[in-house]
Amino acid sequence: MPKKTGMKKTPAGGSKGQQILQAAREIFKEKGFHAATTAEIARKAGVAEGTIFNYFRTKKELLFALLEPFNAEEVGAFFCQVAGETDREKLHLFLENHLLFVKENFDLFRILLYESQFHPELREQFINKVVLKTLEPVEKHLSKGMEEGVYRHVDPSIAARAFFGMLTVFVAWSEVLQADDFIQFDEREVIEEVIDIYLRGIKKTPFKR
Repeated sequence: MPKKTGMKKTPAGGSKGQQILQAAREIFKEKGFHAATTAEIARKAGVAEGTIFNYFRTKKELLFALLEPFNAEEVGAFFCQVAGETDREKLHLFLENHLLFVKENFDLFRILLYESQFHPELREQFINKVVLKTLEPVEKHLSKGMEEGVYRHVDPSIAARAFFGMLTVFVAWSEVLQADDFIQFDEREVIEEVIDIYLRGIKKTPFKR
């Protein structure tokens, strides 16, 4: 069984480039993209301000570079790695990995989602490099299951988005609303219930646990 891990974080540009990216991520999180300055980022990174421009031509390019940790290519390989697992186990492991990745990078998601409202080119890259690449392997997995008669025939694009949407509600509950003081959910139980509800809705044959 594949070990549960978050996706790799692979900022480009060597150690100083990584320091600058990490500093930018922290400053953008604290002050927002527009209020942040390259001088503040440089101080945080422990480099001269001019050093930033050896790696990134503009502050916007720094923002775009924050997409690099989203190595969504690994998502595409995931279902190949779990080829020997049962259908339910594949989905469980996939959700565990995806939830871990989102929680580890939630501050970055927040920055990118917010700034995408004001930078169409960032929104385009975020959708193409992260959203669609994350959905694609799930769509392929569902399409394959439909061809094999495991799932009834539905639109795999809609089905994949519904699958992620069910988990997204619980991420928003804890990370956006920070509402665990009202009702706290156990992550493993949430994953099990989400998969149970999801599979009962799309299984072609009667569901067996």
